Amino acid sequence: MGASHAWYDDVFEVHGIPTRESDDLWSALAPPPRWHSAAKTLRPGVVVERVLDAVSAFDQCSVADSYGDLGLDRAGFELLIEARWLFREPSRAAAAHMAPGWSVVSDADELSAWNSAHETTGVLLPALLQHPRFTILARREHSRLLAGAVLHEYAEVVELSNTWSASDADLDTDALLRCVEALHPGRAVVGYAQGDDLPQSTAAGFVDVGPQLVWLRQGIDAVPAS
Repeated sequence: MGASHAWYDDVFEVHGIPTRESDDLWSALAPPPRWHSAAKTLRPGVVVERVLDAVSAFDQCSVADSYGDLGLDRAGFELLIEARWLFREPSRAAAAHMAPGWSVVSDADELSAWNSAHETTGVLLPALLQHPRFTILARREHSRLLAGAVLHEYAEVVELSNTWSASDADLDTDALLRCVEALHPGRAVVGYAQGDDLPQSTAAGFVDVGPQLVWLRQGIDAVPAS
């Protein structure tokens, strides 16, 4: 949960979006980037009324219920994502090299193509390529972009997120973990998964450590967003 909180802090800072937080609740003070919530719980047991107050300025928004205990359906929200937080112990043997075909995205043009394939244009900004805690990965075959992922350092762990693959390509979790081990040896890996991705993650050594829900409130005639 701490890694996800740090991701929000870093991404919103890069976007220049002001935020506020207390010991148990983080929230945005201006519209968040696409795929990001306007509020995030940092501890279990946050009072629903405080969350509603934090997002009162947004007609349409989502709330990251980091402990799965808000029950915002009673306040007119719909359950958008039902996922599980994951943790993987550090590998005992570091990989000498990243998996074949994988490389680090290093320039704005490559990031633009990556974002277009993942529907994150305007979300993962070029400034992240120089950010010390972010590493954006891509897999290519014969120059064709087939898959991607983002690594984000937090304390003693690395968060693995934004994994995707082309419709005709498989996403190999073991290959991604080899990349993590090569770039960040000795680090535990965290993230979240849902649906069919969850069994693949647990088979790769991740442990389910709790619920992660995202609640959506749609404005009138609004298109859903996270």
